[in-house]
Amino acid sequence: MDTSATVRAIAGPIGDLAAAFYFSPASVARAEGIGLDVVSLYGAGRGSVLGDATPAEVDAVFYFFKPGMIAGVVEKGRSLASNDAIKAAHLAAADDFAEEKFAGIASTTLEAFADAAASVAADAPSGSWPLFDGYRSAPIPASPAARAYRGAILLRELRGGVHTDAVKAAGLSAATACQFDRDDFYFRMHGFGDDDVVEMTPEVEALKASTEAATDLAMASLLDHLTTEQQQALIEGTEAFAAALA
Repeated sequence: MDTSATVRAIAGPIGDLAAAFYFSPASVARAEGIGLDVVSLYGAGRGSVLGDATPAEVDAVFYFFKPGMIAGVVEKGRSLASNDAIKAAHLAAADDFAEEKFAGIASTTLEAFADAAASVAADAPSGSWPLFDGYRSAPIPASPAARAYRGAILLRELRGGVHTDAVKAAGLSAATACQFDRDDFYFRMHGFGDDDVVEMTPEVEALKASTEAATDLAMASLLDHLTTEQQQALIEGTEAFAAALA
């Protein structure tokens, strides 16, 4: 099977699916349970998998946000709850979301997807992508839906780390990368404003294209050890997730 085709088939959907729990009712409930709002649980929750990293260090890992934005969110969250409580609530929210949305998917589909994603995670190197390493170190949930969804989160964070490397290597700023990704909404959501806007030139367009190509190439190398059946399981599982959310 063409691994590059597998990478392209799952990239966009996994990016959306694995982030779908961030501001869901499940996350709202888990946030309220420890005295946080859902935005604080998002920033401090993803940051919590980095262990004892300072807010400034978490901020640096969240490359595609305006500098300082995530540090402030993390500081607020940690002023209201411990990092351990935040991490537990964040991961539990993902599991709750998975049980609500994906438990109806055939267990064979969920298990095959989870096994393939676990193989990718196990084979990937350590020390390059902090968020991926953080989620990979967390205990894996037992239920088929939650385990498969955790696999989707791992794949999302893996691609996110690889893409960050490609963007930095191309010399693109975080603002430029966000501005031309999902239009103005994504740019504004990540804290950028009018003063951060740059002109789209042929040079910027070429750099953007090169970062996507480099990301796909790197991801293909990380999935290349998978069998045809495992790659098909990733595609079919991703399709099943998307259909369940549609």
